[in-house]
Amino acid sequence: MIEVADRVLPVSADVSDSGVLAIGGMPVTELAKEFGTPLYIYDEATLRANMRRYVNALSANYPDALPLYASKAYSDPHVVKIAAEEGMGLDVVSAGEIAVGVAAGFPLDRMYFHGNNKLPEELAYALEAGVGRIVVDNFNEIDLLNTIAGQAGKRAQILLRIGPGVEAHTHDYIKTGALDSKFGFALPIGQAEEAVARAQAAPHLDLIGLHAHIGSQIFDIEPYVDTLDLLIQFAQDMTDKYGLQMTELSPGGGWGIRYTGADDPPPIEDLAETVAVTVKDRMAALGWDLPRLVVEPGRSIVGQAGVGLYAVGSSKTIPDVRKYVAVDGGMADNIRPALYDALYTVLVGNRMHDPAEETVTIAGRYCESGDVLFKDIAMPVLNPGDLIAVPSSGAYCLAMSSNYNLVPRPAVVLVNDGDARLIRRRETLDDLIQPHLDV
Repeated sequence: MIEVADRVLPVSADVSDSGVLAIGGMPVTELAKEFGTPLYIYDEATLRANMRRYVNALSANYPDALPLYASKAYSDPHVVKIAAEEGMGLDVVSAGEIAVGVAAGFPLDRMYFHGNNKLPEELAYALEAGVGRIVVDNFNEIDLLNTIAGQAGKRAQILLRIGPGVEAHTHDYIKTGALDSKFGFALPIGQAEEAVARAQAAPHLDLIGLHAHIGSQIFDIEPYVDTLDLLIQFAQDMTDKYGLQMTELSPGGGWGIRYTGADDPPPIEDLAETVAVTVKDRMAALGWDLPRLVVEPGRSIVGQAGVGLYAVGSSKTIPDVRKYVAVDGGMADNIRPALYDALYTVLVGNRMHDPAEETVTIAGRYCESGDVLFKDIAMPVLNPGDLIAVPSSGAYCLAMSSNYNLVPRPAVVLVNDGDARLIRRRETLDDLIQPHLDV
């Protein structure tokens, strides 16, 4: 178990002789005592290391490349500020995520606004704030954005999101590049060409590039090459027909991470080199100048940096069926097991050296039979107060969290070199009541 844990935990993780897990030099027992549980722990060293790997790998292979931090994986001003300091761009999908970037002082010219149904007020806010690029997703948005930009006296710089019809080997819910998808202009049936024609004719839009995104938690490099080939061939056709001048190109991203020992994502450097070389080779064959290359690593920046921490509470044994052990969090702070059947490595953070002695199912505290986090896993005998640590919880846990059963959301701490900083306080009961009017 410790060997597997070494591959999923943050880079700063360590285990004491007494078996206590530490992140960023902070024992989880001390973090739980000071900040309570459930608690999400983010490791600054891992965040910076992953960001630097992408920046360095791309810059070593391509003269003008920009990796984007995915706000939808986890949006927090402190994390976004780190992304700015490390030279990242920012991928946003709502006015709220734009506002977090503004609050963090993020350079808005490095911000890309995605989404399949951007609201009029969100587009107006993006233009007013100075968001650098808007990735247009559908025909309605072409007309809407053109109108809003005209009313504001601006020209919006846009990329078109193309549905290339490339199959990514991942969960059906997180496939986005296939023909049957709510996202983008379908390339195989002519919608993408019509979008180029309409965007080129819009007086307040400046079409500067093409974008595709085929899914998330992807381990195979080849689909990215296929996507780039389709996008570049399409760009050549659109240049001939409509005078497209492609100065930016994005094959998306969604690079996978390791959740358990069964996951084996290739190194970041392999993806960066393959994508960069593919674009350079195709551009050289066409005699074109290199466009800016925009890559969206997704969860692979922040996933490994986060560890969820729960306290064990009650247990229930059903002879010859199952033993349930309940923790003080669950599906409201991590919906992924219920939604995707997502698997994780599960550790006892205060007893890392103890051997597994029984098979248990760890359930959450919420009034839902489906609130099961980890089913039939081998663990030491668990006692009330033990700390369950869940590595690779940095992405899409808090981002998809809720107040189901009116339970306050967890606190979040950022750890680094023996210091723990509370970056999001635990919600209170007053926080839950406050939005209700005339109470």
